[in-house]
Amino acid sequence: MTPGHRSDSDRGRLSAATLGLAGHLPDSVWRPGAQLAGSVLARFPTAGVQRWRGNAQTMTGQRPSPAQTRRAVVSWMRTTVTSMQLPRWSGERIDATVDHDPAQLQALRRACRDRGALVALPHMGSWDLAGAWVARRGMPVTTVAEHLPEAEFRLFVRTRERLGMRVLGYREPGTVRHLVEDLSGHRLVCLVADRDLSGGGAPVHWATADGPVPGSMPPGPAHLAVLTGAALIGAACSYRGPDRMHIELSPILEPAAGETSRQRVSQLTERLAEWFSAQIRDQVCDWHMFQPFFPDPVIPGPVIPDNRAMHPDSAGTGQ
Repeated sequence: MTPGHRSDSDRGRLSAATLGLAGHLPDSVWRPGAQLAGSVLARFPTAGVQRWRGNAQTMTGQRPSPAQTRRAVVSWMRTTVTSMQLPRWSGERIDATVDHDPAQLQALRRACRDRGALVALPHMGSWDLAGAWVARRGMPVTTVAEHLPEAEFRLFVRTRERLGMRVLGYREPGTVRHLVEDLSGHRLVCLVADRDLSGGGAPVHWATADGPVPGSMPPGPAHLAVLTGAALIGAACSYRGPDRMHIELSPILEPAAGETSRQRVSQLTERLAEWFSAQIRDQVCDWHMFQPFFPDPVIPGPVIPDNRAMHPDSAGTGQ
């Protein structure tokens, strides 16, 4: 093993250890810490925070304020802590934290029972909490974990398995076959699907506030829906206060009839991108996109001072 590989492995173990520690921090420690970190990074943004600002500006048509930037950092930290602490949450706490539309849940339940269902999510809110919540509604979850350094990957897999999810590796052989089998077995397949990790995804147009912006998305959810006939449903999670998260579910997204399979996958992925776009625009501070996303990213201007960014309650959500 080369020194570079040892360094990557060491960083992965350090990150996993840090995440493991987050799973044991009480609210009285991590919430003020998140507010402080958010306020500092809103004034002195790192490269990742700058990328979020550019992505948010492209999507909404407006430069994020320092208060919005603080909210985005706090939201991401809240999601991370929630993921690590969920295995120690009671079922009652999971249920009490999630808001939803009962009619949307019933439609999802019927689809899962009658034809199999795939849920595709953007990187918003806590998808781990969403998975744990829906599993408690009688729909066991299968998901796919993206490739991370080994120590981090194993940590996330263990955490999700403790929540009752079946976790498949992004690069494991036979992943598609396992997903097809689980769909036919009436497991709910949940895939985070806004960011194209491969660089060879399906071309889409993101419906931004200033008009369509070209990009790409993983075609996996649409491909599985066309291949199996399962229902494809979008889901978006957003925080609605310090102890609440809302899950919004789309209607079933159906492919057009009478076209080739490839055309149907492309059209269905485009419809999913359109639905994602509206959800992201509405709750952009809960969109954890701190990585490159758009092919021609906006370079945000200098931070404009905003005294509200330093006030814990300025965001209006208490995150």
